[in-house]
Amino acid sequence: MFGLTKEKVFTKSITRKYKNARITILDAKFKMEDDREVMLDVDNVDRIFSEINKAVENNSSKYNPTGKRILIANDEELINNFNKTPKNEELKETPLKEEFVDVYLPKYSLDDIYLCEKEKKQIMNILNIQKHAEKLYGEWGFGDKNNFPKSIVFNFFGPPGTGKSMAAEAVAKYMDKKIYSINYANLESKYVGQTPKNIKKAFDMAKTDNAVLVFEEADSFLGKRLTNISQSADYGVNITRSVMLVELEKFEGVVIFTTNLLANYDEAFKRRILSNIEFKMPDKEGRKEVFKLHTPENMPLNEEVTFDVLADEFEGISGADIKDIVFMAAVNALESEKENVSMDDFKAAYNNIKNRYVSNDN
Repeated sequence: MFGLTKEKVFTKSITRKYKNARITILDAKFKMEDDREVMLDVDNVDRIFSEINKAVENNSSKYNPTGKRILIANDEELINNFNKTPKNEELKETPLKEEFVDVYLPKYSLDDIYLCEKEKKQIMNILNIQKHAEKLYGEWGFGDKNNFPKSIVFNFFGPPGTGKSMAAEAVAKYMDKKIYSINYANLESKYVGQTPKNIKKAFDMAKTDNAVLVFEEADSFLGKRLTNISQSADYGVNITRSVMLVELEKFEGVVIFTTNLLANYDEAFKRRILSNIEFKMPDKEGRKEVFKLHTPENMPLNEEVTFDVLADEFEGISGADIKDIVFMAAVNALESEKENVSMDDFKAAYNNIKNRYVSNDN
């Protein structure tokens, strides 16, 4: 009819790993579009994964734990055949394994996190590249210049607990995209040559799903390449880093690296980072704002407790510490059967949180 041809639809398996389960759809439907694989009914598929994972989280119990491995297929025979495959064979032969990627919708917005005005302006300035992409790369001709990549690469660096991962989520939420979060420990494979394949797969998945790609502990990915290669493992490390560089050049989406160790980065990677943003321990004004962010409106505070007092009283703490202090102060008040949360409750919570940093060497 009117020259229309039926689209060629094919099936393939997709897997997503969550905290409590690994879920696989064995016959997800795809089609080819502009030389890339595009999943059909992607919103429905996302809901299937999300709802099943939610059911697993909410209904598991000590005596009736929910399954850690969940298979879905329209054809029962696919499940039977999958179950006949030895686990070690699945590990060796399935390059589409996606257990190294955590996929989720971002919870935090830019209004839910504390950023200094300088850092917030930096982030927004870079994000506006996509806002003006059509004019930049089309009308103004930057798309014709090979030395202007279309990827947006952030690097968030700073001490633990200063909000780097939350800020990455906020960027994704601002762009209305999912998060593909990858930790090197999960990405690295014991099989020779598999880690570079996993990196390529991560970029391909993020491209297909139009997701923000977040590499946690990025110094493991982006460290200085080895010059004195003494064994095959060293060669493998350099291959992995070379593949990362190539994929960054090809990618046209948003990549965020987070690290505590910026000094370890290779110079070649530094040149591909569009914006380096430092996350510092909050100062007094910052602590005040973070206490506000993490204190629920309905949490009853004793009249002696104000955000100014809290910011003055507790120094040398990160945003993550403050979030835990607020929560534990509320628990302390409830344990004492009080009707509101006092400074003593906050002080006890502070001491408890600070104790997690005490070394056991003494």
